[in-house]
Amino acid sequence: MNLCRIARRRNRILLLTLLPLAIGCNSIEKDHQSDFLKPFASTESTGTKAANQPMPSERALCIETAKTVAAKGHAEEAIKLFERAEELDPTATSLDADLAPLYAEVGDHDSAIERYKLCVQRAPDDAELINNYAWTLMETGRFEQAIAEATSGVQKFPEDTRLRSTLAMVHYRNGDHAKSFQHWELAIGKTAAHHNLALLDIDAGNVDSAREHLRQAKQDPELDSRANVLMAAFETSSQKH
Repeated sequence: MNLCRIARRRNRILLLTLLPLAIGCNSIEKDHQSDFLKPFASTESTGTKAANQPMPSERALCIETAKTVAAKGHAEEAIKLFERAEELDPTATSLDADLAPLYAEVGDHDSAIERYKLCVQRAPDDAELINNYAWTLMETGRFEQAIAEATSGVQKFPEDTRLRSTLAMVHYRNGDHAKSFQHWELAIGKTAAHHNLALLDIDAGNVDSAREHLRQAKQDPELDSRANVLMAAFETSSQKH
């Protein structure tokens, strides 16, 4: 009997001990759920929203990848990606402005010129496009076309130094150094124009003309030191040759 009583007492103690533990576990579980259910619910909602959003199209992915690749200097790979994007949707917004400079970079000037031409037709008041179009025409020796485009740009944007400098360069490449100087002077001033023409003449091997432009540039005290350095280097080079 004593043993039975002892056993029953032990069982009651055990049950009393387990009950608080069970209550405690339930309490922890409830607290845990109350702490985390809301964040999980909001995350699930966000995930659902993201899942409902449309995935970027293959064309959009091609364009974004092409821009990244181009920024890292891989022009040929970027061209292929842009061209692929065009193939995927020929009716979408033109990629001429993206492709034109890349074609020029890889030496495909005909394609570059065609793309720039289309760009300028769509945006005739974009000074940068006009400038780049004229410069690319010049690079291929199409001087008359380049002069026409740059002149048209200068007429629209008379204060655009870059456009007028491009026009000066085209005239120089075309052999009209007087007009080249005229536009350089309007773009950057008389003394700097002499300095630039001296550099171009040196590069072209026009020794006498370069020397005269340097002499003119040296008369301006602001450019005197630069002109003197250039003149000294030029004279030294001339003596060696």
